Amino acid sequence: MRSAWKWAAAGAGAVAATVVYATLIEPRWLQTTSPRIHIRGLPRALEGLRIALLSDMHAGAGRSLRWVRAAVRLALRARPDLVALTGDFAADDQPDFERVFEALAPLQAPLGVYAVPGNHDYIVGIERWRGALLAQRRIHDLTNRAALLDVGGARLCIAGVDDFYEGRPTLAFLLPPEARDLTILLAHGPDQAEQLRRCGDAIDLVLSGHTHGGQVRLPFLGAPINSATNRDLYTEGLRRRPWTQVYTSRGIGTVHLPIRFLARPELALIRLTGAPRRDWKE
Repeated sequence: MRSAWKWAAAGAGAVAATVVYATLIEPRWLQTTSPRIHIRGLPRALEGLRIALLSDMHAGAGRSLRWVRAAVRLALRARPDLVALTGDFAADDQPDFERVFEALAPLQAPLGVYAVPGNHDYIVGIERWRGALLAQRRIHDLTNRAALLDVGGARLCIAGVDDFYEGRPTLAFLLPPEARDLTILLAHGPDQAEQLRRCGDAIDLVLSGHTHGGQVRLPFLGAPINSATNRDLYTEGLRRRPWTQVYTSRGIGTVHLPIRFLARPELALIRLTGAPRRDWKE
């Protein structure tokens, strides 16, 4: 009997420790990742292009804003060439987006800071999102639009689409593929990538979020809940498809419940390269 009590106490202690970790530690334990992504035929002028990807802030309470500010400081310290913000800026119960955009306002990069909305931005109010974004001087709205940049003679197209789940995404605005040397698409939902094979437009890389990496992942089982439609394809990290590549960020905030387990919040500092993996210098 005494042995059974010991095992029960040990089990209860393990459950309590897991709850503390998932609610108080991991949601605040921001991880900076440094994925290197190979782009076939990458123009030499774009070799080593650095992109800071921030997604799914779900900011509202003072604590979540604090972690957004921490991610902004880390991103600025990395000195990226470009910053991508891929949706879900405010928590569902927030009345507006002003506070989260104030936290993001210090972001800057030589090639610009760009944003697209997510499905939860529609819950708070997409017109409020557009109004708050318009008030920012450094953050550019890329909803169903693109910027064509000349980088050392290479034509870099930074494009964005409306939310896949709640909005009306379209790529009708894109210039013909021969007018672009590299095209990066900002799309909140990684499922947008599955539509690209039908549109005939060359998209070299999709940057997304939405899934939170599952937010809760179980050892050996993975994420029981995945908000992506193609959950077998998109949970986190890089996925190569025959027609494009997709990087799905785990995001910074949480949704529904303020917990994370084995899915730490992520600031991705992506570097592009045209060199084959055997030539990478770690």
